[in-house]
Amino acid sequence: MRELALLCVLVTLAVGRVVSQRLPAPFSSAVTNGFPGTATPVQVAPDPGSGSTVGAAVGLGLLGWGAGALAGHLIQGHCYEDFCGWEGVFYGGAAGGGLGLALGAHLGNGRRGNFALDLLTSGAVWGLGYLTMRSCIKNSDAVGLVVTAITLPPTQLAATVLVERATSRDEQPAAP
Repeated sequence: MRELALLCVLVTLAVGRVVSQRLPAPFSSAVTNGFPGTATPVQVAPDPGSGSTVGAAVGLGLLGWGAGALAGHLIQGHCYEDFCGWEGVFYGGAAGGGLGLALGAHLGNGRRGNFALDLLTSGAVWGLGYLTMRSCIKNSDAVGLVVTAITLPPTQLAATVLVERATSRDEQPAAP
């Protein structure tokens, strides 16, 4: 049995070394459009990495959350009950944050994806999180409420960015 395990390790190392020594496939930097003659150089916009998509989504999400929370508080107006001012902050922040998150993911990806799907995904994840939080409050489950409140924003961010990246289309260079 040891010999078989050792043989598998050695084969894996040998194959990995051979595969890692391959040169990348060459790509053409010019297009001739099927006509003889000189090639026309093609300029293609670089593909934005997932870091720029996540960074823009986080930045605009936080900005949207702050603006939405302020707007929600101002719209709520004067209230004479306990914590009613926080309700406007909560709903306004959620709406502004979800919109900012979807817009940031879309702009960070170079507007290649589908903004409507990003917005729908952000809202759907928030809606599911909200329903989970309401259920935890109704059942007096403080731990579930805290866990949901902590995991909801990263889940919303990840889902929105993944939908934006999945729906992004590659831009084809225009022929001159």
